[in-house]
Amino acid sequence: GATLRVVPWTPWVDRPTDVYSGRWESYDSQSGRLTWQAAAKHKIDFFIDHQIGCNCGSTSAVGSQEAGGGTGQYKFEPNRFVQLTYNSPLTSRLLLEAAYGASISQWNQLWQPGVQPNVASVTDVGLGITYGASAAYRGRPDFTNRQTQRFSATYVTGAHTFKTGIQTEQLATDQFIFANANMSYTFRGGVPISLTQRTTPYLELDRGHDLGIYAQDQWKLKRLTLTLGLRFDRFVGFDPAQNLPGSPDSNFDRSYAGVQTAPTFANQWIGPHSFGQVDDIPNWKDLNPRLGGSYDLFGDGRTALKVSLGRYVAKTNVDVSQLLNPINTSVNAAARAWTDLNGNFVPDCDLGNFAQNGECGALNNQFFGKTNPNAISWADAVRRGWGVRDSNWDFSTEIQHELRRGLSLSGGWDHNTAGYFRNTDSKNRVTDNVLVTSADFDPYCVTAPSDPRLPGSGGYQVCGMSDVKPAKFGQVQQVVQPTSTFGKNTRYNDFITLGLDARLGHGTRLGGGFDTGRSVNDTCFAVDAPGYYGFTTFGALTFGPQTSTTINGKSVCRIVTPFKGQTQVKLNGSLPLLAGFVVSGVYQDISGPPIEATWAALNSAIAPSLGRNLAGNATFANVPLIAPQTLFEGRIRRLDMRVTKIFQVTKRVKFQANLDAYNTLNSSAVQTIQTTFGPNWLSPTTILDPRILQLSGQLSF
Repeated sequence: GATLRVVPWTPWVDRPTDVYSGRWESYDSQSGRLTWQAAAKHKIDFFIDHQIGCNCGSTSAVGSQEAGGGTGQYKFEPNRFVQLTYNSPLTSRLLLEAAYGASISQWNQLWQPGVQPNVASVTDVGLGITYGASAAYRGRPDFTNRQTQRFSATYVTGAHTFKTGIQTEQLATDQFIFANANMSYTFRGGVPISLTQRTTPYLELDRGHDLGIYAQDQWKLKRLTLTLGLRFDRFVGFDPAQNLPGSPDSNFDRSYAGVQTAPTFANQWIGPHSFGQVDDIPNWKDLNPRLGGSYDLFGDGRTALKVSLGRYVAKTNVDVSQLLNPINTSVNAAARAWTDLNGNFVPDCDLGNFAQNGECGALNNQFFGKTNPNAISWADAVRRGWGVRDSNWDFSTEIQHELRRGLSLSGGWDHNTAGYFRNTDSKNRVTDNVLVTSADFDPYCVTAPSDPRLPGSGGYQVCGMSDVKPAKFGQVQQVVQPTSTFGKNTRYNDFITLGLDARLGHGTRLGGGFDTGRSVNDTCFAVDAPGYYGFTTFGALTFGPQTSTTINGKSVCRIVTPFKGQTQVKLNGSLPLLAGFVVSGVYQDISGPPIEATWAALNSAIAPSLGRNLAGNATFANVPLIAPQTLFEGRIRRLDMRVTKIFQVTKRVKFQANLDAYNTLNSSAVQTIQTTFGPNWLSPTTILDPRILQLSGQLSF
């Protein structure tokens, strides 16, 4: 049996405004800077920002305070940013620069006050809430750290300015995952129905090394300035050797000082084992050319035409290393039915016996604690090689003109190939279930519900949806493959910008701009299903390539985000007032979120078109009712303001006092909405934060 104690769910309704009833946060930051002119030609600058924060309380509709509120409760200790730079103009022609930086980010999840390691985490599917404790915890360590180094040398000779350098970065993510007694319970209306066993505790280690070497030359030819450059990038991810069970770091006990009985970090069902180091997850190499030019149109230095073209690789992270980590490709949780015959809230069975025994059914996954044979894998063609990493070609042109001293306008156009890296959304890669083909799916249509909130009040056809043939249901072996194996994912963005920068004298300043654009994402090719299958939402980026699905007769494999969905206006400025006061502000007017509707269509609505019931005895399938990026919520408008007063304490000491008013007009503009079609469809899920007033000060000496 288990040694967990069930704490019955008792809603605390008589003190809803108590600090422990809602979100409870704190944040402290201490920063310092030191500049040292070591010699006439050697300057060193050091900066550190040390932060301690806590989201120490959180509740939601689905999670109690004790269970983390459904979003988790974390102590950020420490978060730290460190930077050290060196600058040396050795001669009038040669400049040497070097720097080191570190970003330390800790996300330690806490036991809440009163929660002990022997308290059960209970999810009651009848009440729709989790209580008692969190299902699992992360912390000590739970960090994502980055360390960077760079060195460059710049040499100026005549019309040429040559620069070469190297940049390196080391990424490390350590996550210690543990759970009370390595299990959690599921109830319905206060009655146990199942339990979940876990392979915790384990310490997941993910690493990445990034290297960039570059050279560039800037060449001045009268009114024309040309810049030519070439950069070599290499990113290597790997997972160090890992041992199970894992252990926390030496600060664990200090972080959980309120726990009366220290937990035992062992697993009662899975014996000790280890994983060797895994390399080349991934190993990517790229050559990235850069070309730029600037031309003084009239030779008076007031009007410049700028053009640039370059290839840029995506940002670095350890997502691939995490995805392919042997801990994550193992089965770390499995459930079994539980009938609490004597009502003592204790599973009276041998949990180490994975077959049915006592009050417990058989474990629902025979690979519990072992490598998951159905875990996703990456083909070598996407894990290793030249030009495999997500990349983006960007072409931009801009004209800048100074109308008069202190007043300038700019306008430009930018075109890029939208190759930004997302682990679950890459135009270079697709996920292929190698056990099925397009022939293993059957198409169907459904009629959208009649609803005045839908386009045309609904009642239109959604066709070309797919359902796997019953004989192939549940057969899954996913391999990430190159997109080119199946087709071509065409993506691009075109944006137009206008900008204003005005310095009007006496410290008055006004700036701002207008930005709008159009984006295209064409995934009109099939990998497995010809139409949508296992659809969630367009925003979740899990819809995948397809060719067949139509909504009200319109194909949705080519998604075009129009100008109205990406138009924004931003203004900023500052105005000196009497008595040394300065008022400043920022105004934003941006497009609202796209409107989606995902409908859980019942089997009874699908079967007449499909000619059979849904595979796997499914009772419903998710169906999109609105073509993506065609309807949008209202625009989001926000004004932030600051009033500043500077006090000159002494000749060398001054104090700056600030009063900030975020969301000054207290706008409640909608940022995200409910996308599940039903009574609550279109209801706001997040709105702008309410007006916040903040007092701050800065002492300079």
